[in-house]
Amino acid sequence: MSVTGLPTQVAKVVPLHLRLLLVLSALLLPAGVLVVGLSVASARTYFQEVTQRQNASLADNLVLQSDLMVGEFVDRDSVAELTKMLAMTNPGVEIYVVDVDGTILDGSVKPADRQVGRIELDAVARFLDAPDDLPVHGTDPRRGGRTIFSAASLPFDLGYLYIVLTNEVQNSLVRSVQTSTALRAVLWGSVTGVVLLIVGGALGFALLTRRLRRLNEAMRAFRRSDFRLEAVSLGPTPTVRDEIDELQNLFLEVADHISGQYHELRRADQNRRELVGNISHDLRTPLAALRGYLETLNLRGERLTREEREAFLNAAQAHGERLSNLIEQLFELSTLESSDGRAKPEAFPLQELVQDVVRKFAFQAEEAGIMLEAHADRDLPFVEGDIGLIERVLSNLLDNALRHTPAGGRVTIVLEPRDGGVRAKITDTGEGIAAGDLPRVFERFFQASTARVGEGTGLGLAIVRRILELHGRQIEVTSSEGAGAEFSFDLPAAG
Repeated sequence: MSVTGLPTQVAKVVPLHLRLLLVLSALLLPAGVLVVGLSVASARTYFQEVTQRQNASLADNLVLQSDLMVGEFVDRDSVAELTKMLAMTNPGVEIYVVDVDGTILDGSVKPADRQVGRIELDAVARFLDAPDDLPVHGTDPRRGGRTIFSAASLPFDLGYLYIVLTNEVQNSLVRSVQTSTALRAVLWGSVTGVVLLIVGGALGFALLTRRLRRLNEAMRAFRRSDFRLEAVSLGPTPTVRDEIDELQNLFLEVADHISGQYHELRRADQNRRELVGNISHDLRTPLAALRGYLETLNLRGERLTREEREAFLNAAQAHGERLSNLIEQLFELSTLESSDGRAKPEAFPLQELVQDVVRKFAFQAEEAGIMLEAHADRDLPFVEGDIGLIERVLSNLLDNALRHTPAGGRVTIVLEPRDGGVRAKITDTGEGIAAGDLPRVFERFFQASTARVGEGTGLGLAIVRRILELHGRQIEVTSSEGAGAEFSFDLPAAG
C-alpha cells in the first residue's frame, strides 16, 4: 500500500463502457424474451377467442336438434349418434352431458379415459351469462387442464351439454399459428431490434465514456510521473457542457495544487535533512572544542602557566558564546518560520533606528579598524514595519558586513527615498561574494567560499530574508569577488 492508503497497482477491471453494455444487455435480453412470449401468448389467446366465438352457439344448436335426455336419463343412443355426426364435421370435438351439479353423466370419451369426472359450473355460468366476454376457459375432463368450450342448458333444466373445442386438431392449429409468418416476423424483429440496440449502445457508451477514459489515463500519468503536472496531456475545458468537463477542470485544478504542495514538501524534506545535518555539524564543532579546552584545563591545569590557562579559558568562552549564538539564532529562525512568526507593523523613523544600530556596532568596528558610516536623505518619511524585526535585519547585515571587511575597510548604510517608501543599502569594501555563491547566500547554514573559518553561524542572512518576507519585501544583493558587496531592501512609507 502507498502512503495515502491507496493501492500502488490497480487490478485489471472491466472498462466502464463494457459494464454499461452488460447492464443494457441484461435489460434488453429479458425484454426481448418477454416481447416474444407475449406475442405467442397473444396469438394463442386470439385463436382461442376466435374459435370459441365461432362455436359459441354449437351447443345450443345441438340441443335443439337432438333429444339427449329421456326423462331424467341420458339417451345414450342420441349421444352416440351426435358424436358420430360431429366426428365428420369437427374431428376430435368432445361431447359431455352433465347434470345440474356438474357431474358428467355421459360423453364421447369413456370414463376410463377421463382425468376428472366433474365440470366447473362457474365457467359455464360465465359463458352463458356473458357470451361476448371471450375466451372463457373451463374444465378439460380428458386432460385435466383448462380449455375453451361451448355449453347450453338442457330442456327442463336437467343439466348442460358441454362441448370441448380445443382438441388435437386445434392444438395443431395453435402450433401452426405460433410458427406463422407473422409470429416469425415478430420474433426476428424482436431479436434484430435487441441486437441493434446492443450494438448501438456499445458504440454510444464507447463515445460517451471516451472523455472519462482520457481523464483516467491522465490521472494515471500524473501518478506515474511523481505528481508532475507537466505529464498531464489534458487542458482545461473553457465551456463546461456536462459533469465530465467539470470533473476534468476540477482534476486539473486539484492536480496543480497537489503538484505544488507535493514538490514543496519534497523540497522542505530535503531542506530538513540538510538542516539536521548542518545543525549536527555546527553544534558538534564548538561543543567538541569547548569540551577539549575544559578537559585540558581539568587534567593539566596545575602544569599550565597563567597565560596558557587564560588562553584556554578565553577560547572555551568564545566557543561557548558561538554555541549560544547558534542556538539563539536557530530558535529565532524556527519561530519566524512557524505559524507564530508574524510582523507587528507600526510607523517609525528608519533613520533613527539606523543611528541606534550604528552606535551599537561602533565599538566592534573601531576594534576591527573599519570605518562605519550612516547617510540619510533629509525629510525621509516614516516607514511601516515591525521595529524590533527591522532592527534585527540591520544588525545582521552590519554584523555580516563587518565580519567580511578587513581592517582599513569601510561599511556604509545609506537611506534614500524609493517608490513612496525608503530604501536601505548596506555596502562594504570586503572580499565580496563569488558569482557561484550569490544565489545561495540566504540559505540556512550556507557560508560563502570567501568566509573566514569559524566566523558566523550561516543563519544571519536566512533570518534577514525571512523577516523581510513577513513584511512582504525582498532582500537584494550585488557583489563580485574582491570588490565588496551591497545588500538592499525597501520599506513602505507609513500611511
